[in-house]
Amino acid sequence: MAKPKQETFPIIGMMCAVCANTVESTIRDTAGVIAASVNFATSSAIINWNPELTNPRQIAEKVKTAGYEMIITESEKKAIEEQEKIETEAYREMKIKTIVAWLITIPLATLCMIHIHFPAEAWCYMILTLIVMIWCGGGFFRRGCRALFTGHPNMDSLVAVSTTVSFLFSLFNTIWPEILTSRDISADLYYEGAAMIITFVLTGKLMEMKSRKSTGLALKALIQLQPSEARIFDTHNNIITVPVSDIKPGDRVIIRQGEKIPVDGIITEGIGSVDESMLTGEPLGTEVGTGNEVSAGTILQNGQLVIEATKVGSDTELSRIIQAVKDAQNSKAPVQKSVDKIASIFVPAVMATSVLTFVIWMLSGGAENLPVAIVCAVSVLVIACPCALGLATPMAVMVGIGRGAKSGILIKDASSMESLASINTLLIDKTGTVTQGRPVMKDIIWNTETSPKDKNAVLRLLLGAENKSIHPLAGAICTGLKKLGASPVEPESYTYIPGEGIVCKYDSDTYSIGAFKSSSSDPSEKTGTSTEFSSTVTRWITDGSGVVTMCKNDIPLLAISVEDEIKPDARKSVTALEHAGINVILLSGDRFSTAKNVAEKVGIKHIEAEARPADKQNTVERLKQEGKKVAMAGDGINDSQALAAADVSIAMGTGSDIAIEVAELTIVGGKLNSIIKAVSLSRKTLRIIHENLFWAFIYNTIGIPLAAGAFYSFGILLSPMYASAAMAASSLCVVLNSLRLNKTNLKI
Repeated sequence: MAKPKQETFPIIGMMCAVCANTVESTIRDTAGVIAASVNFATSSAIINWNPELTNPRQIAEKVKTAGYEMIITESEKKAIEEQEKIETEAYREMKIKTIVAWLITIPLATLCMIHIHFPAEAWCYMILTLIVMIWCGGGFFRRGCRALFTGHPNMDSLVAVSTTVSFLFSLFNTIWPEILTSRDISADLYYEGAAMIITFVLTGKLMEMKSRKSTGLALKALIQLQPSEARIFDTHNNIITVPVSDIKPGDRVIIRQGEKIPVDGIITEGIGSVDESMLTGEPLGTEVGTGNEVSAGTILQNGQLVIEATKVGSDTELSRIIQAVKDAQNSKAPVQKSVDKIASIFVPAVMATSVLTFVIWMLSGGAENLPVAIVCAVSVLVIACPCALGLATPMAVMVGIGRGAKSGILIKDASSMESLASINTLLIDKTGTVTQGRPVMKDIIWNTETSPKDKNAVLRLLLGAENKSIHPLAGAICTGLKKLGASPVEPESYTYIPGEGIVCKYDSDTYSIGAFKSSSSDPSEKTGTSTEFSSTVTRWITDGSGVVTMCKNDIPLLAISVEDEIKPDARKSVTALEHAGINVILLSGDRFSTAKNVAEKVGIKHIEAEARPADKQNTVERLKQEGKKVAMAGDGINDSQALAAADVSIAMGTGSDIAIEVAELTIVGGKLNSIIKAVSLSRKTLRIIHENLFWAFIYNTIGIPLAAGAFYSFGILLSPMYASAAMAASSLCVVLNSLRLNKTNLKI
C-alpha cells in the first residue's frame, strides 16, 4: 500500500458550520479518503488519502457536486493567492448586492410600516422583493435548495425556506385577498419581511467575511518569506533565473548577500553569515560554510554561497512551519467535537420546530391564527441560525493561533492550547531561554604589561581583523572595541579558517585570533601566560563565558570574554510565571555552578543541573506522578525525551525537525516571556470559546421560544424582519468577540 498523503486545501462557498459538516462528510465518503477535517472558520480542509485510490482532483469533483469548490494548485503560495483572489471577488460581489438590497429594502420597509397606500402598491412591493430575493439573495436559494435536496439542509436552506414562505403567503394575499378577508382573517403582506431577511443576512455575512479576512495575516506573512525566483546553474554551467517552483533537488543555487535563500540545501561553495530570525526569531547571524545546511526563508547577511538543493517546495523547513500553522488553525478543540454533533442535527431540528410551531398555532386558534402561525414559523426558521454555534470554537481557535504566530508562538493544535492553560509546572533550559542567545563583549585582560599606546595599536589591529570576520562573535567584539574608542587598522594579510579563527600579519609579526587553546584544561599551562591571566581566563570559562584570545607569534597578548547575557526580562518573566501559579524549574545539562549562577540572577528557586536526556525525562515523569501538570521547554533535540513525556512540550526556537514534529508549541524567538504570552493566550482563548458557546446557546434558548410566539400572550411577537436582524447580530458578535484576541494584552 502506498504511503498516505495529507494536505490542506482551501474550500470556497461555505456559509455556516453545517456547510462545513456537509463538505466534511462528502470528502469522507469519497473512495480512497482515509480522514478529513473541515474548518468553517479557516475555509479549508485537511485531507488524508490513499494516492493509489484517489487524488485531490477527484476529491474536488466530489466537493463540487455538493455545491462547493476545493482549490488545488501546485504550491502553497499559489493556493493562498487563488483563495484570496476568489474571496476578494466574492466579498466585492456580496458588497454590491448588500448595498443594492438596502437601497431597495429601506424604502420598501418604510412604505409598509407607515402604511402609505397607492395604486397597485402590493404589486410594486412584490416586484421590489423579487429583485432582492432573486438577484441579491439568489445564492441563498441555489445553495439552500441544493443542500435541502441532498439531505444536508444548512443555514441557506433556512433562509430560502423562510423567505419563500413569507413571499408566497404575501403573493397569495395579493392575488386572492378575499379568500382570507371573507373569513374575517387579515390578509397581511410580508414582502418587507422577506426582503429584510435577505438584507440582514447579507449584511451579517458581509461583515463576517470582512472580519475573517484579518485572521489569516500571520499565515500569509510566513508564506511571503519564500522568494518567487532564484538563480541556478543550468546543464551548461550558465547562470539562469528560474521560478522557485522549478528548482529540483540536486540543482545548484546561487545566493548573494542580502538575498533570501529559496530552498533547503547544503553549501558547496562559499562562506557567510545567515540571518535565521525569520524562522527562529534569533537575531544573531549563524556562521556557515561548505557542508553546512541552510533553510528556505532565511537571509544571507554576508558573503556569497552556492548551495545544492536538497528539499524544495512543500518539503522545505519553511513549508513545514507554514503547514504546522495551517494544521493548528484547522484543528478542533475537544469541545468542538460536541458542537459539531449538535450542528449536524441543528437545522433539521429547527425545521421540525418551525413545522410544530405552525401546527400548534393552527390547532389552538384555527384558521384565524393563520397569519400568526406563518409569522412564528418563519421567525423560528430565521432566528435559529447555526452560524453562531458553529463559529464559537473554530473562530476563537483560529484567531488565537494566528495571534500566537504573529507573536512568535506556533501552536500545533487546539488541544495543545487547551492543555497549556492548565499547566502548573514549567521546566526550562538555560541557553537561549533564560539567556539572551546574543553575545556581547564583557571584559578584556592583558597577559603582559603593555603601554596604553601599544594597547591602542593592538586593539585597532584586532578591530581591523574582526571587521573582516563573519564569525558570530566578531560582531560583538567589534561593537565592544568601538565603544572603547578603537578605530580599525587593516592587517597586511588576512586568512580566515572556518572553525579555527583568524591568522593575519602586520609589521612582520604573525597574529592569531580565536578560541583559547591549551593541551590541558588549565590555561596556566599555556606557554607565556601569567598567573593572573590564567586564573581570570579559567574563571571566565567556568562561568560559561566565551573566551577569544589574540596571540602575537604564539604568545598570548590579551583575552576577551564574551557572554550570553541574562535576558533583561528573565527575572520579571519568572516572577510573572510564579505569580500565575506556575512553578519554574531550571533543568539544564550545564555544570551545577553555571546553572546555579543563572538561576540566582533570575529568581529560579529549583535547579536540576548536569542532567542527561534520560535524567530530564525521569524528572518530567516524576513530577507527573506527583500530580503536576508539566510543560517542558527545550531546544527540541537533546530534550526530545523530556518533550515527549511532558503534558505540553515547548520547543524554544530551534526550527529543527523535533521542534516542529514533536513539540506541541514552538517559541520561535526562544524568549522566556513568550511562554508567558503563550499561557496567557491559551487561557484567554479558552475564555473566549466559553463566552462564545454560552452566548450562542443562550441566544437560541431565548430566541427560538420568542420567535415561536411563546410570549404572544404578553403582547410580544417577533417578526421575521427582527428575527433576521438578531440572527445576523449573533454571528457577528461571535466573530467580533473572537477578534478581541488580536488586540488583547498577552499578560498573565
